[in-house]
Amino acid sequence: MIAALLSSIGYAGSVILDKFVLSIYRLPLKIYIPLIFVILALLSAIFLPFFGNIDFAGINIFYIGVFVGMIVIAAIWNILYTQSMQKENLHEYELIMLISPLATIIFAEIFFPSERNLGVSVAAGIASVTFVLSRLRGHHIALSLTAKRTVLAMLLMSFESILFKELLNVFSPVALYFARTAVIAIVFAFMYKPNFGQLHVKPFLLVLGSGLFAFANMVLKLYGFDNLGIVETTMLLLLGPLMVYAFSYFYFRERQHYKYDMACAIVVVLCIIYTVVIE
Repeated sequence: MIAALLSSIGYAGSVILDKFVLSIYRLPLKIYIPLIFVILALLSAIFLPFFGNIDFAGINIFYIGVFVGMIVIAAIWNILYTQSMQKENLHEYELIMLISPLATIIFAEIFFPSERNLGVSVAAGIASVTFVLSRLRGHHIALSLTAKRTVLAMLLMSFESILFKELLNVFSPVALYFARTAVIAIVFAFMYKPNFGQLHVKPFLLVLGSGLFAFANMVLKLYGFDNLGIVETTMLLLLGPLMVYAFSYFYFRERQHYKYDMACAIVVVLCIIYTVVIE
């Protein structure tokens, strides 16, 4: 449970720093995307000797196919995510991404019978829908091209969680994340051929900070999937968007709907307490 809670902090930190890097400093995508995956692969490599276990005897054609599928899906949704973060308002982006927990839970219950729990599913549905409704109030949502990219990224991100769960049968979380980020870093390096010499110090430090948060988010989320399951971990990860909204409230002073956001926060916290304590 602690891993999932810390993962939500990592999520919030990476999203906020990504917004600064991509929207305020306008770091080109052809530099940001390869750089962030190089950083993530290097961070994973540091912990690989201590936590990197792979069951080579258990790897077969099925797991190889799942791994390749994970790489393709991860590469696509990360490109879409980066494009969205560069152009989309942070609140509008989060509004769409808030549907991700519900999509992840639906996928988990379809593919893993052991994840089916009516009480947790209802709590997750209530929390996710409450989030969406709180952000719809006062908004007129139109699916622009950027919004469509965000929706597709959200769906692919949610489905990748299913592939993670399968691959954790033969990979430890750190080993899986290292293999994923290292392969994607190589793919993006060939795709974009980045010139890191154009990078200034401050954007680099922000990308490094984002990488640290993203590493914590993803690795701890994988530990949560492995120990708690997808559904329960996803419920706890709902705290991440709450932190993003808190940052928007205090830093950007976006307070026009704070009463609805507070009500939403109370509902989500109650759902999480129900899931963790009662279930």
